[in-house]
Amino acid sequence: MDLFVLFTMNDLFLSFLGCFAEMAEFEEIAEGVEEAIDGAKEGIEGLPEEVRAEIEAEIAETRTVIEELTTTESKLRGILKSLGSCVSDLVKFTFKNIAIGAILWGVNVALNKLLPQGHQQETKTKVRNVIKALSDVINAEAAINQKTLEWMKAHENDKITLDGIEVPMEAILTKYMKPLVEATDKAKTIVDTLQEKVDGKIQFKCPTADDMRKFMEVTEAFIKAFTDLIVFILKHEDQVKVLQSFPVKEGDLVDLTAKLNVAKDLPLW
Repeated sequence: MDLFVLFTMNDLFLSFLGCFAEMAEFEEIAEGVEEAIDGAKEGIEGLPEEVRAEIEAEIAETRTVIEELTTTESKLRGILKSLGSCVSDLVKFTFKNIAIGAILWGVNVALNKLLPQGHQQETKTKVRNVIKALSDVINAEAAINQKTLEWMKAHENDKITLDGIEVPMEAILTKYMKPLVEATDKAKTIVDTLQEKVDGKIQFKCPTADDMRKFMEVTEAFIKAFTDLIVFILKHEDQVKVLQSFPVKEGDLVDLTAKLNVAKDLPLW
């Protein structure tokens, strides 16, 4: 059996700081999306009715999605605060992806200014379709992460014995979530690419096709990490009964993979 590497107290303290920094970043991005919405409203009165209706629909949909992401972020924040320790790789990945979701919808509502009317209309449609498909991916990931963290909350003080070695339950997740470190770094690169500060305010930039492909690679790493974890659980659940209650199942990953494939099959630009 592989040995599990445990966090030191200093590691945990630094992990908490990192997790709460991710939360603060989301709040700033959400404010940036609100400013993008205000910008999208400017000057639409003089546009043709069809174009104006399209922009208003995108604004309404963006508001709805940002409210949903804010609710998800708040729930995860509550779970994190109640945990005695922090599975930092999973938590940082979760908050970074929620931030990407908010940024993508900020891009969505700003597209009419980023890509003016005319020959770029086809590109706008492609960007919007991919953003909406990736929004489904992010929601599915967040649901998996929420179930995982809630389970950790219920079992954070559990210790299990495998092959005669006693380890904390958290060590299992810590081991299998390690691949998310690199994925989170890639996600951060995407976040940095799609936004910039101008006069102290966040402004969004149109993503490239490569940005979107990188995000899809991030999700593939997420699926691989949880697939390996579930394989481990299935191998040991008869030996350690509590593992049978782990809430993420193969079907969750099949669903997430299907959503990812929808995004991958869409034409990029």
